[in-house]
Amino acid sequence: MMIKNFSLSLLLRIIMSMLKLFGRNPFVLFYIVSGYIIVFTLWWAYLLASKNETAFIEKVELDRVNYQALGQAQKYEDTDSYLKIYTKYKRQRVMIMGEGLFFLALQILGLLQVRRIFGKEMELAVQQRNFLHSITHELKSPLSSVKLSMQTLIKRTLEPEQKTKLINNALGDIVRLESLVDNILFAAKIERDTHGFADEEVSVSDIVLMVAEKFRENKKEIRINTHIQEEVYYTTDMVGFTSVVMNLIENAIKYSAKGSAVDIYLTDTDTSIALQVKDEGYGIPDEEKKKVFEKFYRIGNEDTRNTKGTGLGLFIVSRFVEIYKGRIDLLDNTPKGSVFSLSFPK
Repeated sequence: MMIKNFSLSLLLRIIMSMLKLFGRNPFVLFYIVSGYIIVFTLWWAYLLASKNETAFIEKVELDRVNYQALGQAQKYEDTDSYLKIYTKYKRQRVMIMGEGLFFLALQILGLLQVRRIFGKEMELAVQQRNFLHSITHELKSPLSSVKLSMQTLIKRTLEPEQKTKLINNALGDIVRLESLVDNILFAAKIERDTHGFADEEVSVSDIVLMVAEKFRENKKEIRINTHIQEEVYYTTDMVGFTSVVMNLIENAIKYSAKGSAVDIYLTDTDTSIALQVKDEGYGIPDEEKKKVFEKFYRIGNEDTRNTKGTGLGLFIVSRFVEIYKGRIDLLDNTPKGSVFSLSFPK
């Protein structure tokens, strides 16, 4: 009983040590287990093949002795008895090899699928951690600013100009909080199959101009240029389309240096509505261009990046375009920056 308890305790210690050893890189443990499974499968196939060959040799020797005892003149290897044994041996060998290769292929495909799913889950976990990190900062900063403004208004006697400035700052932070909460709620809504959009014919020209003017007033360090075709109408959800335009322009401004330009184009063709936002920012590497539309994904590391955001803006844009059967292209701007090009079919 003591030996059994000691063995169990030793096994648990080995398992815990392995978990601690590979905790930082669980893929190493996955590769070890996968390698063990494949090697075990090959060893199983080898043992079966060896057993089949041994059984064939023993049957042949036994049958040869019986054949020679009868004193037959015909060569034993030419007899029907030997050919029958040999045919059965070949058939079993082919079966073992075929089943072994098929089983090995299934194992490899299964392991690759598990590896892909495991990698996605780990990537999603990292993105969610980054989202929690960024959302905490995004909520705390404006709340602290509003709190400081209100405390200053209460505790100090200020000139009217100073009061107005503090109130405007507080209102700006509240608008920022409102936009953040709206994005989170809209991302949750847009993920559902029954998103409940209210389709109606709206003036997308007015929407784009209104959003652009709002950013022009609040982000004076960036030159916002509009090239909007007048009287462009489209049947869509007004709130959703407004959110798409806001997220595109905000993203362009966020990654642009002071004094650079953001150009917004809206055109109406015979077959589609085209919206394009160009910036002169840092640009997006080719390997990141598909990932930026994933939920919670942000370029760089959450601990080192300086730009604000939650990784939901471009996800909302991509999902909205998908719902309305549109298309989104992410291209490089010349000489630097990015171009987000959206088209919605009529």
